[in-house]
Amino acid sequence: MDSLRQDLRYAIRTLTRTPGFTLAAGLTLALVIGANAVLFSAIHAMLLRPLPFPSPDSLVRVWCEQDSVTHASVSPPELLGWREHSKGFSQLAGFGRTSLNWTGTSEPERVRAVRITPNFFSVVGVRPAHGRDFREEDAPAGGDTSAVLVSHGFWQRALGGGADVVGQTLVLNGRSHSVVGVLPEDFSFPEFSEETDVWVPEWQDPQQHGNHYQSVLGRLAPGTTLEAARADLERVAEIIGEPEPGQSRHTVRLKGWQDHLTANSRDTLWMLWAAVGFVLLIACANVANLMLVRTMSRQRDGAIRAALGASQGRRLQQSLVESVLLSLFGGVLGVLLMLWGLELVRTLLPASMLRVAPLELNGTVLGFSALLSVGTGLLFGMAPAMHASGMNVLPLLRQSGSAVGARAGHPLRSALVMVQLALALVLMVGTGLIVRSLQNVQAVDPGFDAEGVVAARLTLAPDTYAEDTRKRAFFDGIAERLMARPGVEAVGFINDAPLGGSGSGGDFFLEGGSASPSERYYTEYRVASPGYFSAMRIGVRQGRDFGPQDTEKSAPIIIVNEAFVRKFLGGGEALGRRVRLGWSEEQPFREIVGVVEDVRHETLTEPAKPESYVPFAQYPLRAMTMLVRTHGPSAAALAALREEVKAVDGEQPIYDLLPFTERVEKMLLRPRATTRLLAAFAVLAVLLAGVGVYGVLAYSVSQRTRELGIRMALGAHPQQVLGLVLGQGLRLTAAGVGVGLIAAFGCTRLMAATLYGVEPFAPDIFLGVAVALSVISLVACWLPALRASRVPPSVSLRAE
Repeated sequence: MDSLRQDLRYAIRTLTRTPGFTLAAGLTLALVIGANAVLFSAIHAMLLRPLPFPSPDSLVRVWCEQDSVTHASVSPPELLGWREHSKGFSQLAGFGRTSLNWTGTSEPERVRAVRITPNFFSVVGVRPAHGRDFREEDAPAGGDTSAVLVSHGFWQRALGGGADVVGQTLVLNGRSHSVVGVLPEDFSFPEFSEETDVWVPEWQDPQQHGNHYQSVLGRLAPGTTLEAARADLERVAEIIGEPEPGQSRHTVRLKGWQDHLTANSRDTLWMLWAAVGFVLLIACANVANLMLVRTMSRQRDGAIRAALGASQGRRLQQSLVESVLLSLFGGVLGVLLMLWGLELVRTLLPASMLRVAPLELNGTVLGFSALLSVGTGLLFGMAPAMHASGMNVLPLLRQSGSAVGARAGHPLRSALVMVQLALALVLMVGTGLIVRSLQNVQAVDPGFDAEGVVAARLTLAPDTYAEDTRKRAFFDGIAERLMARPGVEAVGFINDAPLGGSGSGGDFFLEGGSASPSERYYTEYRVASPGYFSAMRIGVRQGRDFGPQDTEKSAPIIIVNEAFVRKFLGGGEALGRRVRLGWSEEQPFREIVGVVEDVRHETLTEPAKPESYVPFAQYPLRAMTMLVRTHGPSAAALAALREEVKAVDGEQPIYDLLPFTERVEKMLLRPRATTRLLAAFAVLAVLLAGVGVYGVLAYSVSQRTRELGIRMALGAHPQQVLGLVLGQGLRLTAAGVGVGLIAAFGCTRLMAATLYGVEPFAPDIFLGVAVALSVISLVACWLPALRASRVPPSVSLRAE
C-alpha cells in the first residue's frame, strides 16, 4: 500500500505539471466514457433491468396467428377457451385501448382508457393503493359495467386527490360509473405511449367468434417454459375447435413481455453501443500513443529508478497508476456529460417504456462508469507500461537525454494508428449506410400530402349517438360547417387515419369464388367520407370517389387500393367486381366503384397493404378522425375545428388536434436521432484517427531531424524529404484502410435489420468512405512532412 500511495502522489505531480496534456486526454476520455455510460444506462433500463412487476420473467404476451396475420388480436371465445383449458399459464387476461368522453364537468374531456378482463391486475401483480380491485361481478354478462379504477395521476389531476375518491361518480360516455379504487403512484402500463387515466372491466362474449380485438397478457405457471406454454395453447386450440365454420384453426405466438416491449429499440441500442465502443477503442489507442511518447521522453528517468532498485513490477505499477488516474479524471468529466447525453438518448426510446424504466444516473450506472474508467485506463496504459518496465537500463544510462528520445522509436505506435484508422472506417461506413437509409425513408411517397392538413379525433358517446342517423348528422354537420369557412379547401373523415398507430381489418369473400378457406382473403378496413381522398390528396386511379349519392339507401359500394387489385385481382379489372366483408351472410356484396393509390398506413418503411374503403353513410362509426385541408395557418384551422364541434355538440370532447405533418415528423424522429448520434460518433472517430496519424508522423519527424538534415546536406531535394515522410504516412493509411474495409464488410452485415432501401455492402459507400478517410489521413500526414522539408540543413545537423 505504501508503494501504491507513493505512485499515486507521483502520478498526480506528473499530470499537474503538464496541464495541457492532462486536459486534452481527459476531455477525450470524458467524451467516450460518458457516451458509453449513457448507452449503458439505456440498455440497462430497457433490456437488462427487469420490469417493475412481481416475477416479470413469467409475464408473456400472447397472439393468435392467422393465415395472413402473424400477430393478430384474440377473440373472446379464444381467450375464454385458453383460460379454461390451459395448464401452461396460471392466468391469462385481456386488454384493449379505448377512449371515453368524460362529461358533467365544466368542460368535456376525453380520457385515455383501457378495457380489461377483471383479473388483469391480478396477472400483472398490482394492487390498488386505495379501494379495491375489480371482481368478476363488475363485468356482468351481457351488460355494461358501472365500476372503474383510476390512475394516481388522474386522481390527483382531475379528481382533486381527495381521500373520498372511492365511491365518486364519473359520467363516461353518458353513463355513470363508480370509482372503486386508485392504482399506485408508481404503476404505469408500458404497452401504450400515453398514460392511461381510467380502467374499465369488460365481459367476454363467448359468441363473438371472429371478432379479434383483445390483446392478451399471461403469467406462466411455475416451472413452465415459453415453448412448453406455446405447445400447451396449441393443444387447447384442438379442444376449443375452429373459431368459425370453414375457417382454418388459428395457431399461437408467444413472446416475453419485456422482449416484446423493447423489440423496436433493441437493435438500435446495441448498434449505437457498438459504435460508441469503437470510438472508445480509438480514443484508447490515441491516448496510448500520447502516453507512449511521454514514456519514451522519460526513459532516462525510468532507467535511473531501475538502477536504484525499482523492480520491473514496480515500474509497471507506477505507469499503470498514472494511466488509471488519468482515466478516472476523464470518467468524472464523463459523468457530468451524461446529464446532457441522457436527454438525447431519450428520443430514441418508446415513451411507454421510459415511464416504467426511466433513464437515470443510479448506482448501477455510476458503478459501470467507474469500472469502465479503470478498465479504459488499464487498456490504454498497458502499452506504455510494458514499454517502461521492459527497457534495457545500461544503454539508456550511457546515452544523453536527447539521444534517448531520438532512438526511442516504437512500432507499437504505428500499429495503434492503423487500429484507429480501421475502426474509424468501420464506423464511417456504418454511419453512411444509416444516413442512406434515412434518406430513403424521407424520400418515400406515403401516398398522401400532409402539408396544409390538420387532424382531430372524435369519439361519440354510445348512448347519446346510438342511432346511425345521429352519427351521420353529427359528422356531416361538422364537415358542412367547416367547408363554409374561408380558406378551407376540403374536409373529410376516416376511422383510421394514416400513421395513427391503429388499424382494423378482416376477411372478405370475392363473388364467384368457392366457399373454401383458400378463397378467403384479408384486407384492411377503412370507413371514409366523401372528401377524405381530396383532403389527403390521395389519387383516384380508376372509377370514382365517394359522393353525396352514396347513402344508406343506395347500392352498397366499396373502394379498394392498388395493392388490393395487385394481390387479389391479379392487376386486372377491378371496377364492377363485388366483395363481401366479414365472411358473414348478413353482410351485403359491395361493388367496387373506385381504385385509389396506395397509402403507407402503419409506417413509412412498410409497403402498403390491401385496403378497402366503405362509405361512412353506409357504415357509420362513433370514432372518426376529422381532416381539414386549408390554405391558412394550422393554428386557425385547429381553432375552427374546436369551434364547430362545440357548436354542433357542446358536450363532445375533441382530442389529438395537430397538424398532420407532425405525424410524419414523429415517424422520422427516432431514425433522425439515431443518425445524428452515429454521425457525431463518426466525426469524433475521424478526428481522433487524424490526430493519431498526425501525432505519429510529427513525432517521427522530430526523431529523424538529424537524419533528414544529413540527407538534405548531401543534396536531397526538399520534395524528396516531403515524399519520404508522406510515404511513411501513406503506408500506415493504406494498412489501416485495408483492414478497416475487411472489418466493415463483416460488421455491416449485422446492421441489415436496421437498414431500409440499402444493402449492407454498398460499394459506393465503402469506396467513398475509404477515399474520404485517406484524404483526411493525407492532410494529417502533409503537415509534419511539409515542416520537415522546410527545416534548414544547418539547423537539422545541430539537432542532437
